[in-house]
Order: sequence, then structure tokens, then C-alpha cells
Amino acid sequence: MVSEFTKLMHPELDQDNRINKYLAKTTIDIFLQGIQPKGIVVKSGLRSTVLLLTLSLFLSLFTVAIAETRLLNKIEVTGNSKTTTKAILINSGVSLGEEIDDHKLVMIEENLRRHHQFNLKKINFKDGILYLEIEDKWSLFPVPMITQSGNYYYRGGLIYDNNFLGSMGTMAIGAATTNSGFNVLVYYQDETFFTNNSGFKLLLLKKSDLVEFRREHNIKNSFESRLSTILFTPNYLYKNHVFKGGPIYIKKEVYTSDGQRQFYKNGTGLFFRHHLNAYKTLDIQYDGTVTTYNFSLLRDKNGHNNYLHEAWIDNCFPVGRNFVNLNIFGHYSNDDMYLASKLLGGQDGLRGYDRSSTPAQYNYGFLAQYQQHLFHRIFVSPFYEYNGIKLIKPIMNGALLKEHTVGLGARYYFKKISIPAIILDMARNINDKSFHYHLNIGLSL
Repeated sequence: MVSEFTKLMHPELDQDNRINKYLAKTTIDIFLQGIQPKGIVVKSGLRSTVLLLTLSLFLSLFTVAIAETRLLNKIEVTGNSKTTTKAILINSGVSLGEEIDDHKLVMIEENLRRHHQFNLKKINFKDGILYLEIEDKWSLFPVPMITQSGNYYYRGGLIYDNNFLGSMGTMAIGAATTNSGFNVLVYYQDETFFTNNSGFKLLLLKKSDLVEFRREHNIKNSFESRLSTILFTPNYLYKNHVFKGGPIYIKKEVYTSDGQRQFYKNGTGLFFRHHLNAYKTLDIQYDGTVTTYNFSLLRDKNGHNNYLHEAWIDNCFPVGRNFVNLNIFGHYSNDDMYLASKLLGGQDGLRGYDRSSTPAQYNYGFLAQYQQHLFHRIFVSPFYEYNGIKLIKPIMNGALLKEHTVGLGARYYFKKISIPAIILDMARNINDKSFHYHLNIGLSL
């Protein structure tokens, strides 16, 4: 006796081929309509087998057809005069052969809009091809570095390329002079140099600053700060997060106005940084939140460990063509003689002091700023700041200050990079009853 399954698999063994041919032809109709052909009696086991095999084949063909249209097989980019297609693909966060759904397409758009090297004009995914239309921004250009804040001045410039060789890496080489010395910077960063989620940063910095602490415009203490740094940090990208960590070398010195060295630290250690980039880049400014946390651990030649914590939460909210900025910032060092990197007056924090007046062991603060668009790329910006500052011991024996500042600023933005080209701020330190002005053209170290 030939089984029903054998008859199905080998029709030539069936005495009545017509029945099986008819079954094969009408199975889908039977499945969809829920009817049985008149005059034909089919055993339930055979009928179930046929239905399952047919349904499985149908679903397989349907799945393959869908997969073929949703897999990323190719990327086509138009409008890119410098940025390479490879760099764009790497920074999109996806790879060829990866399945693209609506959620992932939104992720690709968000990833590409975070980059300052180009404007993303159009994005579309169809028949396995990702179509992108971009507009490359200016890449290689000289940038002035000019700052005036009270008696403090900074004069110099750098060659800046934020799309080095079309790779979307940033290269900067610069030099400048200040009241007290000569500054040199060599910087390179490409967060996707190795893969679409790994790269590195290299920093070589020699910096000298005037540190002149004032109270009500009277100089209470003045000295020179010298800093040399070598930093190499590989990075790893995960969704909106950037993790960086690597070796660091720092030498810090403080000299009094008569040339006597008052403070010296020379140490090697580890540096760690975490960014949360929950934002979208706009032609000017951005929309969203950026958080930064830095941790430095240094051991000096005497075996003493110094550590430094630094954190910022920066928020920018577009309101029409205007912007609201809300920022929280702070840093802390375990050494009350440790001269932390000075926070910059005339930018986003510490505008109630001359730039040279904030050498602190720790500080914490808050900034609220509104940028009102006037015309072209010019904005006027009223602001309020609160700062709690613990001075290092050479200044007023490490006094703790809690001060409020109100002020008004004007900003002109570069056309194709979202940093202010010119900043002019006038600030009133309410507690100190002093006025401060800050002029910054281009970048500043």
C-alpha cells in the first residue's frame, strides 16, 4: 500500500494523478475560501500536509521579497564636493546588507544631521538604495583667535579643516601669543577613523596665560599659568553616546609676577570622557541636548594622585529663528593648589569676571540665555548666570564665592560652521558691583 504522503511526493505512483493535480491547483482557493471541491473526498492528514506546505512556501516567498527591498544594497550621494561616500556611510550608523526599517531610517537621518561638515537636504530609501542629497560646508580655512577680556589678550590663528581629506575628521594647527607667553596647538580627531563606531583623538598643547584676579576692578593677585599637555584617546560610539579614554600627560606651573615658581605639577595618567549627543545640528546652533563628563587621574613624581571631574549639560531650543540656551556646568579637583583649566569668560559661562580671573579648585553654575535674531546671522542675547567658585589657595586663601551676573551680548555666526565668528558680551557682576566686557573673534584656547 502506498501512503498518502508518498503519493503526494511521487505522483507517478498514484493510480489517479488527476486527483493530486487538481488538489495542487486548488489548494490556495481551498485555504482562502474555506471550501472543499465537490465530489472529492480528501483525507484530513493529506489535506493538512498540502495546506502547510503551500502556506510555508507562500510565506517564504513573501519574506524574501520584502527582505530584498528592505536590505541596504547601495548608497547614492549627490551634492558632495569633498565628503566621500564611504565617510557618509560610516557616519550614518548602518552598513551595506543591513535591513532598513522606518525606525532605522529616522536614526540614519538623525546621525547625519549631527555632523557639521555638511547639510543633509534630502534622504530617501527605495528598492534597496539609500538616496542622499547633501551640501558640503566650507572645510579648510584660516580661523582667527582673538580675545580681549579686561587686561587679558590673546592674539593668533589656526588652520582648521573639519573634513580632512573628505574623511569628516578634524585637523587644526595653530599658534598665538598672550600677555605672558606663546601658545601652540596640534589637534586631530576622527571618531570613525577605524570603523563606523571607533576612532581616536590626538592633542598636543602648550599654553601660557595671565592669571589676574580682580575684586571691584582692583587687582588682588596676579601670576602666570603654564600648561603642557599630550593626550591620545581612542573612542567608541554607541547610539547617541561617545566614550573616550586613553593616556594623558600634563605639566602645570604657576609663576608669580616677579618670576618665582609657586606651583608645579608634572604627572601622567588616564583621561576619560563621555558625551551624550541627543541633538540635531542646524545651520546655526542646534536643537537638543549635549552632555559632557570628563575625568582625569594623574600621578605626580612623588606618587601623589590628583583627579579632576568636569561636567556640562547644554540645552538649545529653537523658537522660530531665535534660540533659548539653558546650561549647567561644574568641575572639582581634590587638590586645592591644583590649577584646573580656566573656564572661558565671554562664551558660555563665567562672564561675571575677566577671562583671567577664574582659577578655581571647583566651581558650579547655571546659565540662561536667549538669542534673538536681528538680521542676517546676527543675534542679540540677554543672559543670566549663577556661579559658585572655590578659588585655589594662592588667591584670597582659597575663598568661596557665590555670585550672580546679568548681561547683554551680540553674536555673529560663520555662514557654514555653527560657531560664533564674533562675540561681544557686556556683563554686570551684581555681588562684586563690577562691569566686564569680553570680545572674541573666531576660536580661543
